[in-house]
Amino acid sequence: MAPSALVLMYHQITPDGSPEGWIPSPLADPRYGVGLSAFTRQMSVLREHGFSVLSLDEWIARKVPAEKHHRPAVIVTFDDGYESDWRLAAPVLSTFAIPATFFVSTGFIGSAGMMTEDQLSRLSRDPLFSVGSHGETHRFLTTLPPDACRLELVRSMGRIRAITGQDNMDLSAPGGRISRQVAALAEENGFRAILTSKPGVLTPEDGLLAIPRLPVLKEHSPDDFIRLLDPSSWAFQKDRWIRTAKQGIRGMALGIGLPERVRP
Repeated sequence: MAPSALVLMYHQITPDGSPEGWIPSPLADPRYGVGLSAFTRQMSVLREHGFSVLSLDEWIARKVPAEKHHRPAVIVTFDDGYESDWRLAAPVLSTFAIPATFFVSTGFIGSAGMMTEDQLSRLSRDPLFSVGSHGETHRFLTTLPPDACRLELVRSMGRIRAITGQDNMDLSAPGGRISRQVAALAEENGFRAILTSKPGVLTPEDGLLAIPRLPVLKEHSPDDFIRLLDPSSWAFQKDRWIRTAKQGIRGMALGIGLPERVRP
């Protein structure tokens, strides 16, 4: 069986006991606020159930071990760059030795509720973690003229490199939205991979310019999380159909398409 992976997409981690609807920053959506206890349990499940947990670098380098249970490996990612990712998520990930990539909107670095340059620098020095771009201003790249899109990409990459010293750079498209033009600009300007919010299972045939991801939400119960990790489950398939339909409608309305070589 060809290797495959499920890429989990997190945002902010919510401190236990926070008021309903609490968000760390105006950039945040409360639907994506996974509680600290729930997140800890989810990372524990990955280890207790023996999932192969990879870094994004390992997937790109094709260092994917054979999975004896014939199920996908798991890759963990975070979007936006919230301080809770540093203060709450990173210690949990370290406890379970789970690698992760943190995609940062660089224009918000150091603002209320967001990671600082020092925190990002320290995060990037941990062998478990890497930092990627989530654009500069969190604007949807598909809505920008080519020159503005290029500036978003180049400026965000430059600032992350200045803070972390990383050479390799990957992009999580804000809103998960990409197009052929965005993919071409990202590739031309040195990005290795583009992560989206397109639902599905990642396979080597997908390439690296439209990597699918699965959002982990506040509403997900422990059982929901288990089902999320099983592409054969009815819950997984239903969620995929719903998300694909919504994105298809949105794409038609905006005239957005995936790059030809990464179309399913």
